Amino acid sequence: MRHDVAIYSPFAAAQYSRSGKFGGGAERQTYLLAHALSRDGIRVAHIVLPVDDPLPPPNSNLTLVERGRYNGAIPLAGKFLEARLIWRGLDSADAAVYIVRTGSPALGVAGAFCRLRRRRLIFASSTDADFTLTTLTERIRSVVYRGGLRCVDAVVVQTGEQLRLVQERFPRIGRATHIPSFAEPMERAERPGKAFLWIGRIVDYKAPLEFVKLARAMPEATFRLVATPFGAHRALYDELVRQAADVPNLEILNSRPHRELMRLVAEAVAVVSTSHSEGMPNIFLEGWASGVPALTLDFDPDGTIATRGIGAAAEGSWAAFVDAARRLWSSRHDTQEVADACRAYIKEVHGLAAVGRRWSGLISEIAAAR
Repeated sequence: MRHDVAIYSPFAAAQYSRSGKFGGGAERQTYLLAHALSRDGIRVAHIVLPVDDPLPPPNSNLTLVERGRYNGAIPLAGKFLEARLIWRGLDSADAAVYIVRTGSPALGVAGAFCRLRRRRLIFASSTDADFTLTTLTERIRSVVYRGGLRCVDAVVVQTGEQLRLVQERFPRIGRATHIPSFAEPMERAERPGKAFLWIGRIVDYKAPLEFVKLARAMPEATFRLVATPFGAHRALYDELVRQAADVPNLEILNSRPHRELMRLVAEAVAVVSTSHSEGMPNIFLEGWASGVPALTLDFDPDGTIATRGIGAAAEGSWAAFVDAARRLWSSRHDTQEVADACRAYIKEVHGLAAVGRRWSGLISEIAAAR
């Protein structure tokens, strides 16, 4: 076999491009995982879509395997064409252990591939919805994904809540392990913060229109929303732009490379989530690493925000959400205590080396059991 590990995350292609736009938190995590493992001497293949203007590889142990791109022009046959592209990518990587990130039918294809080729398979979750299945509404997609879950040798979750969901809803999965997400060291944020910041794909479950509503409720504050339009949710993006047009304190920004996003994070009063379902949002981690608190309407992973004092969690209450935003805005000149708490949490739980060692250990155990 050419590689020890192959990581399937096609949209992580943007992470390897000089000019590539932000690929999302899950994709960023696979990029960090690939780098951490390869630095430890593990031969890693990262299976991604074709990369425009690629950056040079960080070391000789990391190889990009570019799978083909299907443009979606043939709706019915397209599912089979996509499955064939996934299979070819897995085959080209030729690894002992495969890691698939996020819940999608790709896990079902990988499960069949690994069973046939006698390879090991790890599923790395990105969100609670990977186990509640609230975003896999199409029956065939759900069936194929569930089939993949039955083939995995281990599931890696981001939070204790996800661990509970696995054990409750998929008790036949033999091994579920909690490994925290990676968080890179960041420059200290600029203070006082300039704006509340929302970053993400424009999809229903992330509820971006709630951020517009928040901006409208706080005309004294400034808001920035970095939007990545996403496939079938184009109508939601159009509605977002329409509603934001009469909110002068809200700026809609296009997706941009990671380094530019981090400059926006460093200028934030708080990073904001209006999502109904997440795992451990990458934007939270990057904000905390910079000393920037999180503000969330519905979602607080394992109660971390509340218990650690690193932001404000409204527990679904709109009134509490607005009140917390106002407090953060009025106290934006005096944030040293919360910034120190944010950075201390990241250092304790999400450091690159410590998280990388846990992944390396799990992969070694899974591979040794072949």
